[in-house]
Amino acid sequence: MFIMDTQRKEQDPTLVCTCNDLYIEEIRDAINIGIYDYLEIMQYSDTLLRCGECQPHVEILVKEILATTNKTTD
Repeated sequence: MFIMDTQRKEQDPTLVCTCNDLYIEEIRDAINIGIYDYLEIMQYSDTLLRCGECQPHVEILVKEILATTNKTTD
């Protein structure tokens, strides 16, 4: 069973998912090509669903990144 490594996340604020080494930049890359859904972002990043603790963080980041780039999910 996987569990989020909070100590590792604290050491690197750009790290979103410690189970899969998913970073904010990878989420930005996905958004830039029109991927906004958590599961699709994980697939795009060639990662597996593990503990799922990153899902709320990924969803918040998507909203924040979209807001700062004036993109929409439409």
